[in-house]
Amino acid sequence: MKNAILTLALMLCVSSSLYGQAAKDTVEVLGFYETGGTYGTLNAAIQAAKDAGNINNTVFKLTPYEVYVLSSAIFIDHGESLDIYAPKAGTDQESAPPQILWTEEEIDRAYLVQSFGDVRMQNVWLRYADILGNKVSSSVTFENQEPGADPEIGYFNGVLFDYAGIGAEAGGSVTVKADHFEGTFMNSHFRNNADNHFQYYGRAISFPFQSTGWHYDYLLFENTTFSNISRIVMMEGNEYGDNIHLNHVTVLNTVEWVIQSGWLNNLSITNSIFVNPYMLGYNSLAVCDDDQDYDDFEDGECDPPGGALIAGITPVDSFGFDVDFTDVDRKIYVGYNNYHYYDWFVDWMENCDNICQDRTRMREQDLLRHPFPAVGEGSIAFMDSTDGNGNRVFPNMNYDASNMYDVDPGFIVPATNQEALLVFMENKWDDNADIDWSFMPEAGFDQIWPLPENMAYNNAELQTAAMGGFPLGDLNWFPDQLPAWEAQRDAEWAQINDWLQNGLGGPTSSESSEVPTGFVLEQNYPNPFNPSTEITYAVPNAGAISLKVYNTLGQVVATLVEGRTHAGRHTVTFDASSLPSGVYYYRLEGEGEVTLTKKLLLIK
Repeated sequence: MKNAILTLALMLCVSSSLYGQAAKDTVEVLGFYETGGTYGTLNAAIQAAKDAGNINNTVFKLTPYEVYVLSSAIFIDHGESLDIYAPKAGTDQESAPPQILWTEEEIDRAYLVQSFGDVRMQNVWLRYADILGNKVSSSVTFENQEPGADPEIGYFNGVLFDYAGIGAEAGGSVTVKADHFEGTFMNSHFRNNADNHFQYYGRAISFPFQSTGWHYDYLLFENTTFSNISRIVMMEGNEYGDNIHLNHVTVLNTVEWVIQSGWLNNLSITNSIFVNPYMLGYNSLAVCDDDQDYDDFEDGECDPPGGALIAGITPVDSFGFDVDFTDVDRKIYVGYNNYHYYDWFVDWMENCDNICQDRTRMREQDLLRHPFPAVGEGSIAFMDSTDGNGNRVFPNMNYDASNMYDVDPGFIVPATNQEALLVFMENKWDDNADIDWSFMPEAGFDQIWPLPENMAYNNAELQTAAMGGFPLGDLNWFPDQLPAWEAQRDAEWAQINDWLQNGLGGPTSSESSEVPTGFVLEQNYPNPFNPSTEITYAVPNAGAISLKVYNTLGQVVATLVEGRTHAGRHTVTFDASSLPSGVYYYRLEGEGEVTLTKKLLLIK
C-alpha cells in the first residue's frame, strides 16, 4: 500500500501520467434536445468506441446546456478509461454544464458509471435523478481492476454532483470498492447530497456501508464546494485512507463529520471554510458518566466531545487490522481554516419549536444538542503527546489553533433552505422523520445557470486569511483571484507538505511556540555569507506579513514570506546563489504599518 505523504509531485502525476498523454480522438455527442428527444446518445457513443477498441483514445465532448439521458449504466471494463469533457461553463445560461441523468424507465439504475478502470470528467453536471426530476439512488462506482494492476483513478474537474443520495450500496456520490483508489476533485460542487429516506446520509465519497478491505490511496479536494451534505469522506472501522487533503474548500451545512473516521494515515485540512458543521451535535449523555448529571456537564467535568472535522484519531494498534505504518509515521496538519456555527442554528439546538422546549420544561436538558469543536480535545491531546523528557512524540501531527477562525463569512446567497433545515434537524433530534431540506433542487431540474447560490462572502478578515493572503474557501467564488492563486499554488503546497513532513519547526520555517510581545527582525547569520544565510523574525499575533530582500536600487530580489503567518518566532533561509556579490537589505512589514529593515552582505 502507498503510505508516503501526498507530495506535490504525486499530486501532479495525476495530470502528467494519466491525462497528459498524446491528444485523443474527439467524438462530439449530441444531446437530448439536439436529437429531438433521443435517449442513450452518450451510451451509444461510448459503446461504439468500445466496439472499435478505441475507448482509451477517445474524448467524448458534450454540448453546453444540453441533457444526456442514460438508457443504461455506463460500464468501463478492466484496462479501459473513460474521458468525458465539456467546455468550461461561463456566466450565461447557454454556457451551462451539460447534464447527465437517468431515463425514467424502470431499469437497473444503481450505477451512473460502473468502472473497473479510470474515469476522467470535466465541466459536466451529474444529476442523480431522472429526466422527470425524481431522485435516483445511483453512484459513480470504482471497482477493483485485476490483481496487481494499477490503482483505479478518478479525476473530476469542474464537475457538479447534484441531488445525490447514498447510492444503491449505501455508498456516496462516488463509491469506492477497490484496494487502491486515487481520487482528485477540483473546481467542483457537491450540491444537495442528501438521501431520499436517510437524508443525513448523503456523502461525497464513501466505501459501501459495512464493507471491508477497500482503501483510498489518496483523495484531494481543492477549490471545491460542499453544500447540504452529511459527510465528505466516509470510511468505517474496516477501511482507511492514506492521504486525504482538503485545500480551499467551502463547506456549508453538514449533518455529520467532514472526515469519518480516525482510521487514517496522512491528512491536511487547509485554507477552508466550514459553516454549520456536524449539525446533529451531541448531548451531555454522550460525554458524561452514569454518575454525572447536567450540572457536571455545564461545569465542564464530563469528557470533552470529539471533533466535527475529523471523528478522532484512532491509534494504529486499535485499528483492528494490519497496516504498514505506525503512529509516529502519521502526518496531520489542520490550520488556516474558518469553523463557525450560525447563531440561529445554535439557538435552535436549545430552543427549537417543539422537542427542545419540551425537554427544557421537563428538565431533560441532558437531551439537548450542542455544537462540536473543530477537532476534539482528545485528538489534540493525542497529537501533543510527550515522552518522559517532555519531547513531542508525534511532531508531524499538528492542529494549528493560531490560524483557526470562528466568524460568519457573510455568504452573499448561502445555499440554505433555513426553514426546512431547522425543521429537518428537529426531526433528527426527535423521531428521525425526514423532509427534503435541499436548497432549491428545482434549479437542477431546470438546469438554471449560474446556480442561485453565491458562496462568495463579504467578511474582509476571511478574504485575506488564507496562505498568501488569499480568501479562505473555494476560490471559484472569487474568480478574479484564481490566476494569482494558481501562480503560487506550487509554493503553497510546498509549505503544506513541509509542515506535514517536518512539523511546524521544519527546515523551511523553524518556529517557536513562545509568543513575542512585538515584531522582531534579527540580524541574519552568517553575515557576510555565501551563498545562503538564515533570517529570524518574530510576530506577536497571527496576521499578514511580508519579508523581502532588496538591492541597493530598492528593487525586490527575493520574497521570503508573503501572506498570513501565525504568532511566534520563525526562521527562513535566503539562498542568494543567483545574485552577485554586494550589499542587500531585508525588510519585515507587518500589520499596523510595522516596518523593520536590516542589512546583509553577500561575498562570493
